[in-house]
Amino acid sequence: MARTEVCKGEDGLMSASERYSSGDLQAVHFPSISVDGNPIEMIRGTFSWVESFAVESINWYTKEKTSKARWSRTLRFAAVLFLALGTVAPVVAVGMGWAEQSVWGYGLIGLGACCAAIDKVFGFSSSWMRYMSTAVALNRQLLRLQVSWPKFEARLIANSNDEVFSEAIQELAAFVDDFAALMESETNSWMSEFQNHILQLETGAGASLPPRSP
Repeated sequence: MARTEVCKGEDGLMSASERYSSGDLQAVHFPSISVDGNPIEMIRGTFSWVESFAVESINWYTKEKTSKARWSRTLRFAAVLFLALGTVAPVVAVGMGWAEQSVWGYGLIGLGACCAAIDKVFGFSSSWMRYMSTAVALNRQLLRLQVSWPKFEARLIANSNDEVFSEAIQELAAFVDDFAALMESETNSWMSEFQNHILQLETGAGASLPPRSP
């Protein structure tokens, strides 16, 4: 497993810039915040860390979406191409007087079906769509926080008391919880889809085996 690098910004707070360096979700450290510091700076530092965490997560989904989309397009294009060639090949072969060669059409149709099956089993198309919808939903959550955050900044500057400080922390905590819930939902969808595909493969393999003799 790759080691997670934890970087520090100008404010000394740790960010999650290498959170997905290995391609997988990795834990990150929450920044150490001194209770003796300026409350406004403490809140700003916490917001910066939360924002960095969210941006890294969205960027990961966006990056992974690109590779899934590439595989999906390639396999779908190959499936359509092989199926089309498999349909046309027998007609052309018969028309050219090569009737014996028309059986190759079945092989081409089989290759097209294999490409479609690979896409389905490995979930390239479904992952592409799932990652895209998750990235859009996460980005909407982040934009909502970024737009509403100046309100807390203004309140903290005008009246930096415990009540406003507590509300700001609760706002960030609620954002992280909702953000993580979206990611968890996407992960659960992937697990459910993967389990269904495994079950279908096992069922299909079992049905294709000859019955055991008593």
